[in-house]
This record gives sequence, C-alpha cells and structure tokens, in this order.
Amino acid sequence: MQFRLMRHFITVAEELHMHRAAERLNMAQPALSQQIKTLEERLGVTLFHRANRRLTLTPAGAAFLEKSKIALQMVDQAILDARQTARGEQGILNLGCVSSAILDGKLPAVLREIHTQWPNISLSLTTGNVQTLYTALQSNQLDVAIIRAPIPLLPETLQCKPFTSEKTVLALPRQHPLSGSAALTLASLVEDKWITLRDPEGIGLEQYFYDACRHAGFLPKVVQYATEVSTVISLVSAGFGIALLPASATAVHLDNVVYIDIIDRLAETELCLVCHRVVRSAVLKKFLATLQHP
Repeated sequence: MQFRLMRHFITVAEELHMHRAAERLNMAQPALSQQIKTLEERLGVTLFHRANRRLTLTPAGAAFLEKSKIALQMVDQAILDARQTARGEQGILNLGCVSSAILDGKLPAVLREIHTQWPNISLSLTTGNVQTLYTALQSNQLDVAIIRAPIPLLPETLQCKPFTSEKTVLALPRQHPLSGSAALTLASLVEDKWITLRDPEGIGLEQYFYDACRHAGFLPKVVQYATEVSTVISLVSAGFGIALLPASATAVHLDNVVYIDIIDRLAETELCLVCHRVVRSAVLKKFLATLQHP
C-alpha cells in the first residue's frame, strides 16, 4: 500500500470535508475522492459514511485512522533516523582511552561539543591500557582509541594522529622529606620507591617513565604497579612510593599527595588518536571533524 494514500486518508479523516482536505493537500477534489475510493477498494472496507454531503468515519475507518497515524509516525521516524545516521548526527561512538586521557581537558571538551551539537549521538566509553585498547580497535570493538605514546607499530589498516601533549609532574606523599620543594630533579629521587602504570613492554606511560629515569642516569626501584592513574595516586597517598604522572593528573586531589614540577628537560608525554585508515562510521567522522575545528 502506498503511504501517500494513507496520508491523504488521514487528512480527509481530520477535516471530514473533501473540499477542505483537497485544499490542504493542494490537489483537485475529484482526484482526492478517487484516491479514497481506491484505498477503500484495496482494504475491502468502507472508511467513510457519505450522507448529505457530509463525511463521518465508519468504525472500520476509525480503527484504520488510529493505526495509520502510528504507522506513518514510525515511517517518518525511520526516515529521520536513516538520514541522521547517514549524516553522523545519531548513533554510537565506541571510544576507548587510557585512564589518564579522561583527566586531560581536551577530551571532555570535544565530547561536550559533540553532545551539544548532536545530542542523539551516544557514547560507549572503554578505558584500559594501551594493549587492551589496541586489540579492541583491531577487532572493531572500538571506532577510535586514545592511547599514550610510545605506541605499538601499527599495521597499514590503522592510522595515528596526534591528540594532545602535556608535561609531567611528580606525585609525592606529604610526609616525604622533599615534598616542600618547588621543583625537583629525577636524580634527587634515585633512592625512592616508585609506583607506575603497568603497560606492555616498550609502549605507554610506563615506557615513558623508564626512558625519563634512564635519561636522568638511574634505574628506578618500582615497588608497585597499577592499571589506572587514580590508583597510582591513591597508592602515593597511602605512602607506598612516589610517581611520575601527566600534569593533568593534578586534577585528582587526595589528602597527603603533593604534586611537584620537574627540573629535568623532559619531552612532553603525548596522547595519540588511533583509528582505522578507512573511516566508515559517520559518527566517527563527526568526532574527527570536531577535533579539527573545535
């Protein structure tokens, strides 16, 4: 059945006057009368009583009107959903990131911009270490991952874009003898016990930490590993040791934790955006476009 016939029937049912309905539809009255007659023939029922140039709905017509409105609303919504999905204005963004990326101001700002402009886009957020996110991206469980450099060697199917970078700071428990310092060198902490994130060998914040200590001339004594930045800070607060963290970690305020600048001229720690080279998700295209033009 043509949806056009249903729309014309609804208009006639609302007006209960063929001439007024024809005017609303911007069509000739005889043509509209013929369409209603065609619809009745196809349904095998009488939709309107016609008496004294007046129209009233039959019980069958009233039943058909109720369901017709629902059907057309669903059709209209389906068309809207399809168009918005094709434009990336609705759908799901499957985003993965290392825990420290949540603390960086850029990611929340981009997500806020997307939510403001396209409120029908839903976010599925996964946090994990570099390897977990990398594996999820390869298996198409994620559309995009934000991970901390250094990153694994990528296959040709994936691409990497710079996301943001930041300096690092030291996190010390307040009772540490150097906690009152304005800034410290890493070498001044050679004898300390360290806490760091657990990342696969050669990648992520753990590798950055070891590279920084090696550049300062020592091998750190790591006594505790964690999977999230907030856990590292909690362990510092508990007195287990000290940590080297992205500056955005200072957003986490815990009693007994002091953040101190580093004197060493360290390279900034970088967050990278990794996604498939061929971007098929319209929602991901919106996300990437927002990064380019925030």
